[in-house]
Amino acid sequence: MTIIIAIAVILPALLLAAWMLAGYLPTRNVATPDYTVVEKKAGYEVRQYDGFIVAETVQAGSHDHSLSAGFGELFQYITGNNSRATKVPMTAPVLHTAGQVIPMTAPVLNQAADGQHIVAFVMPPGSKLGDLPEPRSAKVTLREVPRHKAAVISFSGKATEAVMQAQAAALRAYLARDGKRALSGPQEAFYNPPWTPPFMRRNEVMVTIE
Repeated sequence: MTIIIAIAVILPALLLAAWMLAGYLPTRNVATPDYTVVEKKAGYEVRQYDGFIVAETVQAGSHDHSLSAGFGELFQYITGNNSRATKVPMTAPVLHTAGQVIPMTAPVLNQAADGQHIVAFVMPPGSKLGDLPEPRSAKVTLREVPRHKAAVISFSGKATEAVMQAQAAALRAYLARDGKRALSGPQEAFYNPPWTPPFMRRNEVMVTIE
C-alpha cells in the first residue's frame, strides 16, 4: 500500500517535470529580435526594435487554421524548401496578423485583406536579404522589417483567438489612455511550441507606434 501511495504521489510530479522539460528544451537557445525597453507603462511596455528579416506567408481561413497552415509552409522553407536546399535556424517568435491591417510609416505588418492572415518567422539575427536562400514556394516571401517602436503586452497561458482579441483590445485602450498613436493593427507573437505547459508560455500582442 505504501508503494502504491508513493507512486501515486511521485508519478504526477515526474510527468509534470517531463512536460515542463519538453516545453523548455526546444526554446532554450532560440534567438529573438533585438530590442530595448524604452518605457514601461501601466499594462504594457514600449520597445525599440532593431531591423530584422522575416519570411512570411498569407493564409486564408480561421485564426487557428491559418496559423497552423502558415507555420507548416514556413517550416518547410527553413528546413530545406529553398533555393539552396539548406536549413535556416529556427528563431522566435512566430508572428501572426489577422484581417485588415492599417498602413503605417514603418511597416512591421503587410496589408492583408479581410479573411486573410499573415504568418511570419523571424530570420536569425544579422541576416541580410541577399544572404538568405530564396523560397521555392510562391506562398513564401522574404521581407526586411525596419527599425521601429512597438507597444507590447506580454502574458502567459493558452493563447486562444478570444484571449488574443481581448489582449489586443486592452492594448488599444491603453494607447488611447496614454495618447499614443498606433501605426499598425495588432500583431500576435508566440514564443513556444504548442505542447509547452500554458503557465510557461510567452505570448505577446504588439502594435507599432510613433
